[in-house]
Amino acid sequence: MKNKKVIIIISIVFITLIILAVVFYFVFIHGKSLIISEDGKFYSTAKEDLIEHLKSIEESELRKNQIDFFLEHNAITQEEAESLY
Repeated sequence: MKNKKVIIIISIVFITLIILAVVFYFVFIHGKSLIISEDGKFYSTAKEDLIEHLKSIEESELRKNQIDFFLEHNAITQEEAESLY
């Protein structure tokens, strides 16, 4: 009986931590890259943030490597990559 109570308590704590982690992600991490317009639609600014970050890199070799990486992983288009080189 005592073991069942311990397992239930640990399960509740674990589920609570998972729920808190999901809420934290959407509120503090994912929410920073979203804009909600007046009509209630969501727009992501993550790609614009990435492009601004790539523009801010001053070391040319590092910048080229990161542009190539994001291009390879389809985070930016070929046209955007060419404008960033």
